[in-house]
Order: sequence, then structure tokens, then C-alpha cells
Amino acid sequence: MPEEKGVIVAVFDEKDRVAVLKRKKNWEGWELVKGHLEENYEETVIQEIKEEAGLNSELIDSIKDLQYTAEWSYKDDGDEILRKYKAYAVKVSGTPVIRTSNNPSDEHEHGFFLNPRDVKEMVEYDNNRKIIEKACKELGIDSN
Repeated sequence: MPEEKGVIVAVFDEKDRVAVLKRKKNWEGWELVKGHLEENYEETVIQEIKEEAGLNSELIDSIKDLQYTAEWSYKDDGDEILRKYKAYAVKVSGTPVIRTSNNPSDEHEHGFFLNPRDVKEMVEYDNNRKIIEKACKELGIDSN
């Protein structure tokens, strides 16, 4: 089975709120920042935060590898593809505003920074919830 690698990122602001995006391409629902692996994982994290959430890389204070890989499969033209996306927690400074309008793939309608508890209830997939919990634990943030 072919494999696709990428990243899923829990992006936190200074108020310990996490970014959530409203997906509109291929399916509809709420998700964390994610994307296909480009050159290396950390550069992909930075690129996806910029592309999907519209956040400038100068706002990034820290990037932490959560030592977790989310795996799932999907069908593309009848072929099953396995996705393996490494999880990261990112802290950004200032009062960032998510802007999805510059995403070259036009994947999301909009996004917000919200309390981690609320985001865990909103996201479509369990792997997103698990990543929020891991990120909160790593960063010392209450997720309940």
C-alpha cells in the first residue's frame, strides 16, 4: 500500500487556545492544521501554519515533536493509501488571527483560536483529539 507522510499541528496562542480550521475541500468539518511532508518535518510545520492558518513564521516561538504519528487510510481512484502524519505542538506569540483566504489549495472556510476542550469536541477525528491532549500535556495546558 502506498504511503503518504505529513504533519498534524496543534497551534497554540499566548492564551493557550488552539487553532481549529473549518474544512471545505473533499469533506466538511473541523480539523487541526495539517499537510503533506515537503522537504523535512519542521519546515513542513512552518509552511502549513503559513498556508493553512495564514500565520507568519515570525510568530512561532517553539515547535515540539510530540513523538506520535497519526495513521489512517483512504481510497484514491480505487487505490488504498496509508497516511502517516507526525504530530507537533507549536506556540505562537502575539494575538494571531487565522486567515484562510491565502491558502493555495482553498481547503478551509475559516478558522479560530478556541479553548482546547471546545476544539476536542469540534474536530472530526479521534487522532486530532489525541494530538490536542498530547500537546496540552507537553505544554502544561489544561485540556479539560
